[in-house]
Amino acid sequence: MTAASVLDVWVSCPDGATAREIADALLGKRLAACCQIGAPIESRYRWNGAIERAGEVPLLVKTWPELFGAVAETIRLLHPYETPAITGTQVLCDAATLRWIEEACIASAEPEAGAEP
Repeated sequence: MTAASVLDVWVSCPDGATAREIADALLGKRLAACCQIGAPIESRYRWNGAIERAGEVPLLVKTWPELFGAVAETIRLLHPYETPAITGTQVLCDAATLRWIEEACIASAEPEAGAEP
């Protein structure tokens, strides 16, 4: 069995509505095969010299490593935070998962009928 690498992108959102908006945009642009919105979490972090805490909603995006820049750009356009922490981790997947991500993302997609090149 061979394994290939895909990218898991994580970002914390201030609420479920923001996570859903970002997820829908990424899926609509075919920049993601899947977006998983997690249950609310409590985050603690250092910001502007102080230790802060906030309730947040984690968003996990499954995509190709080559699409990280476009994914991050889309997140930043829609995210209300001044500096959302957008991180990516390459992960191994099986052949079936790889095919699914290939088919779902624009990196390997044929232009849709009527779409401009």
